[in-house]
Amino acid sequence: MPITYFYAMNPFYRCLPLLILAGLLTIGCDAPGNRTAHRHGKPENPERNEFLRPDVFVAAPGAVEGCVGLYTYDSLDIAYDALDVDKGRKIFVTKSNDFAFFRLHNKDIVLHYDRSQSRQLDEKTVREVYKGGEYTAVLITHSVQTQGETVWSAGTLEIIRGDKHFIIKIRGLSGC
Repeated sequence: MPITYFYAMNPFYRCLPLLILAGLLTIGCDAPGNRTAHRHGKPENPERNEFLRPDVFVAAPGAVEGCVGLYTYDSLDIAYDALDVDKGRKIFVTKSNDFAFFRLHNKDIVLHYDRSQSRQLDEKTVREVYKGGEYTAVLITHSVQTQGETVWSAGTLEIIRGDKHFIIKIRGLSGC
């Protein structure tokens, strides 16, 4: 009797259980718990390397004065005016065309400006590369607002160590 009922059904409704079953099998295969770090030969997701997440700090080292860039996590609700060398929660500090500073696991890391890989991408976007020891930082910023020598910007910061990457959205303030 059930087989006769199945053949008597509308052809669309006959295919519906098969489509649902195929969908469930497809979703089950791609469940996050079944994924491996290097699935299909692709590198690990850069945002998952949490051990490269910079620490938040307030006071920058004494060598940071003059023309500087002060950057924080985009997700922190900090007003641009609250960023200062000695106050405000920062994750990355640059001294124009010289060096960058960040903290990782309570260790100070100083990187030197790499002129050969840094460049102006367009009228409002700049790519700055800093290297030192086993770390590289790539800072890409886009000017949001300019007032005199002060530039408010937003963009991304990528911290690289070997084949591990960490990318985070940032915003900041730079100027002399």
